[in-house]
Amino acid sequence: MGTQTDSNPGAGSAARPSESIKSKFQGRSCSIPVLIVVFVQTFIVASLVLIIPLVISFQSMTSANDLSTSTGRNLANSLAIKIQNIEGELALENIGSLIQYVTENTLGIYKTLQAYVDTNNLDQVLYSFANADKYTGYAYNMYFGSFDNGMILLQKSGPEAILTTMPVGYAEAHPNCKLCSYFTQNFSQADREWAVKRDTFSAVGGWNLDTWTYSGFGFANFTFKPSLRPWYKLAATQGYLKNAQVMYTEPYLFAGSGAGQTGGATAGITAVIPLYDDNRSIRGVYGSDIAFTDMHATLTKMINTPNSFIYVMTRGGVLIGTSTNESILDAGGNLKPALEAAHPRIHLTANFLNARLGSGKSDYTTLEGYFETEGMYFQLRALPLEPHFVIVNGAPKTDYTGDIDAVLQELDNTLRASMQKIIGISVAVFVVMVCISCVLTYFSVTVPLSKITTIMVQATSFDFTAFKAMEKQKGNFITELGTMEKVFYTMIEKFAQSIKANRELSGANNNQASGLASQNRGTANNQSARKI
Repeated sequence: MGTQTDSNPGAGSAARPSESIKSKFQGRSCSIPVLIVVFVQTFIVASLVLIIPLVISFQSMTSANDLSTSTGRNLANSLAIKIQNIEGELALENIGSLIQYVTENTLGIYKTLQAYVDTNNLDQVLYSFANADKYTGYAYNMYFGSFDNGMILLQKSGPEAILTTMPVGYAEAHPNCKLCSYFTQNFSQADREWAVKRDTFSAVGGWNLDTWTYSGFGFANFTFKPSLRPWYKLAATQGYLKNAQVMYTEPYLFAGSGAGQTGGATAGITAVIPLYDDNRSIRGVYGSDIAFTDMHATLTKMINTPNSFIYVMTRGGVLIGTSTNESILDAGGNLKPALEAAHPRIHLTANFLNARLGSGKSDYTTLEGYFETEGMYFQLRALPLEPHFVIVNGAPKTDYTGDIDAVLQELDNTLRASMQKIIGISVAVFVVMVCISCVLTYFSVTVPLSKITTIMVQATSFDFTAFKAMEKQKGNFITELGTMEKVFYTMIEKFAQSIKANRELSGANNNQASGLASQNRGTANNQSARKI
């Protein structure tokens, strides 16, 4: 008997469908789910869409806020300079007007005394002063000191309007002077002895402007020699001039008492002018006092902000008036320099100006201008004429920028709060956008792709259960995915039909092979029987 071979070699292969077939497709060892890709894409796009406008808006808001801040400060600084300029000009004008007023009246009285008055007769001098008071309303005292130390002073009218001093023997040397004999009538014997001992008869009396009379003289206990006083000595240095000039003394302490006491003594300056006779010999000196305590009230009226200040000093730096309660006298009762002021703002600015002067220099009139130091704006001005007083006024910057600083701080706080709100809202919108994108991607892309993947995995094992379940579902609403699903389902359906046809064909072949095998066995049996 010969060996039988299989006439259908492919039938064995068809009969073993589960046998694994090695795929030639090379996949990736690592892959990323589409949901993560969509998340990253959405994150990047949303970040760019949100961050770029936010950065631009923040920069714009910050720039606008900085611009408003700098503009506000510049306006405040400009306003501060204007206010101080007005204060300085006002102070300069007031003090300058005062000096000019005293100068003009001094020249007027000088001309009267020089041309019409016998200055050896103090009665005539007194009456000329009274006329000036009556017809000009001159507000300051007027006095004359003769070369032989007689003196008469008049300040307005009242019970103590007249002050007169004379050395021993002056009345006898001037018999035409009725006042010289009259004013000592009320002196006691002790008063006379004291006056002789000091070589000074001093008295204070009243003046009635209506009746044009003096009365009520009483003993004044002080020693006084006009020719020894600073104002007299200064005027005498001028020498004979056809047109004498008004001169101003350096600040000094006035002798005696009077209005405007400061620390027990009156400080001020005196306007003086000398009188000469035809022989060019000095007859005496006319003077008028300006007390510095009057200056305090004037400067106080010019203050415009809570911490502003004004002070006046000589060109050499001696303090002569302030808008504060700073005393112009030191502990020893002497006028003090502004450098030693106790008030912090006066002390600060005075020392700053002194440093600007430089070593060995003391003329502050050379420093006119505007200055800034340690949060302080101030300026220095000087009178253009004698006595060349220096006026310094200023204030801390906060006096001018305080309200603006508050507004600008409020703007900064508002900007910061707005930025926080915008960032919070942006982050919330960003998170919501990413979540919505991920959810939509999950249900519209990931789920359909997962189903397709499941069908494909089952199809490799010739399992079409999932495919049968999805045949009843509608396609994806996304065009591309819907088209892909349709094509994929058509492909799977054809694949399934091919598998079914292949199985049917395989079964028919198997049946045919079985029939041929049976027929061959029957023929073989018949042949064996014949041989037997």
